[in-house]
Amino acid sequence: MKPRLWGATIAGACVLGLSSPLAVQPATAAPASGAGVSAYYTDTTTLGDFVPTFNRITGLDRTGNGQYALIAEDVLPARFFTARIGYSSETASFVGRPALNGGGTVLGPWFVPLLPGGAQFEGIRKTNGGYTVVSGGNNQFVRQIGPLGQFTRDLPLPAAWRPSSKSGVAGQRGLTGLAVGPQGQVSVLTAGGLKQDGRTSARLLTFGKPNREFVYRTDANKVAADVLAINSTDFLVLERGAGKLTNIFWTTTRGATSVTGNKKLSGKEKAMPKRRIFSTTGTPRLVTGDMSGLAWGNWHPDNPFANARSRTLLVVSQNAGAPTRVHSFEVQLPR
Repeated sequence: MKPRLWGATIAGACVLGLSSPLAVQPATAAPASGAGVSAYYTDTTTLGDFVPTFNRITGLDRTGNGQYALIAEDVLPARFFTARIGYSSETASFVGRPALNGGGTVLGPWFVPLLPGGAQFEGIRKTNGGYTVVSGGNNQFVRQIGPLGQFTRDLPLPAAWRPSSKSGVAGQRGLTGLAVGPQGQVSVLTAGGLKQDGRTSARLLTFGKPNREFVYRTDANKVAADVLAINSTDFLVLERGAGKLTNIFWTTTRGATSVTGNKKLSGKEKAMPKRRIFSTTGTPRLVTGDMSGLAWGNWHPDNPFANARSRTLLVVSQNAGAPTRVHSFEVQLPR
């Protein structure tokens, strides 16, 4: 039995895919400074028994108790998968081996399969009885699909985001992060700045009536690889840099300058405040690979005397020539 990697003992067991109820009260928003939010690495498992395309998995999302949707980056063909990934918060470790149990093909309009190069999938989230997926690279879009992968609609990007010769989402600085908030609101995050903006001035867009848009400033020589909603204003962001260095940040739209509808940023906008809650530099036994996707696990049993709640966080990692890994963390969020 693996010992817990941080101090406070939480009574009871919470096993993803085994015995834990789903209905628990979420934590409230963290202070505007992010004080009290922290993350700790606990364990790693592999998806080595899965089909070959799992060497290119870039996104995952929790769909139920121990159940996850995963998406492959490549289009051979464009596939998403469903899988069971068991985890016990009592032992802070994965339980059993991940098991594939379904999936489908991501289709384009008129139910036409995507051709090779037609997408570079970066994320998947469960929405509206189906899924929302995001593609970066040379063909950038935000697409909603049915439970079997059938095309529903593409969410329209604002004018400033639409690719052109001098503006819009651009290659590996384009769409990469995808989040769904508590009311089902879809948000996307660019890896870096749009063509017309500074390299580190990524933008967070939440679709709605009206849309909402803010600046998220990445660290130098880093790109934002994924975003995960905590609530309607707070998020976790995965930033990746050279040498497999990866950081996880808490961030919020509270206090940030709205840039909704702005064609070009001045560089003086107040970006979303952020606070680093985890860095791979302090965890030498963690084999990172290219960490690329975030997903929540279950909430852990509540300690009514504690000032925070804890929840499992999963991070998927691509590894060239090796099985895809899924790492687990415990995230503490203030009430």
